[in-house]
Amino acid sequence: MAASARYLAGIAKVMGMEILVADPFVTISDIAIQHVPLDDLLARADYVVCLAIANEQTENLIGQRALARMQPHAFFINLSRGNLVDEAALAEALCENRIAGAALDVGRALDQMPTPELAKLSNVIATPHVGGLTPQAIEHQSAETVRQVAAIIDGKVPGGAVNINSWTRRPLAKDTS
Repeated sequence: MAASARYLAGIAKVMGMEILVADPFVTISDIAIQHVPLDDLLARADYVVCLAIANEQTENLIGQRALARMQPHAFFINLSRGNLVDEAALAEALCENRIAGAALDVGRALDQMPTPELAKLSNVIATPHVGGLTPQAIEHQSAETVRQVAAIIDGKVPGGAVNINSWTRRPLAKDTS
């Protein structure tokens, strides 16, 4: 699980919440966390928090079909990337009260902000893509940038590289003088 997901799971455990995770790329070792298929998570969860990585496979991950699996009292929270959500399907589910509400820090508008069409709905809480602007997040992003640049200088693929098939960087020649 990503660091943000582990942090959120820790908070949820303290609050006595049942924690469900649907991530095909992670192994869960904490007995308080249930690893379930996405369809099961959507059908059972009171709060669905989207923290998936954005790529071709996750484009519109939360669309009409996924939203139809959610319970009418459930809330959808997107803290990841706007392109993970079919916003038309989300707006429809919210307007028809098929889900209780949504909280969005990201969306498909400029600068990854939630769109005005979603933000204006009475059952939506929208923030202007500021979730990553905490001092801890800024410090982590800065340190991660330094680690990635150091890897590139050493001729290594930096962690989290999404263009690995295009990797052409070679190590810099060492100054032997």
